[in-house]
Amino acid sequence: LRDVIQRLALANRHYGYRRIGALLGREGWQVNHKRVLRVMGEDNLLCLRTRPFVPRTTDSRHSWRVVPNLARGMELTGVNQLWVADITYLHLAEQFAYLAVVLDAFSRKV
Repeated sequence: LRDVIQRLALANRHYGYRRIGALLGREGWQVNHKRVLRVMGEDNLLCLRTRPFVPRTTDSRHSWRVVPNLARGMELTGVNQLWVADITYLHLAEQFAYLAVVLDAFSRKV
């Protein structure tokens, strides 16, 4: 069993223990996924996946106090009373670009 797992894992470098277990099932082996995990771990065959890069616009894990939202519940009667802003990122072909938008809350114009 160990030789078959090694052969499948080396032929499919990005497969985890679940997919290797499925391949073993297709080849006629009846084996528990926990055993496949244990054997692959003992032989250092588990693939290590890198997390994809996701740009962060907000870090909510901080020790500063949270400021109350003063705009909530405001009664707007005209333009230029409240301006709101947001930031997001755009995934371009080879890089990321940040987009910041500021708009008037009454007229909703940018």
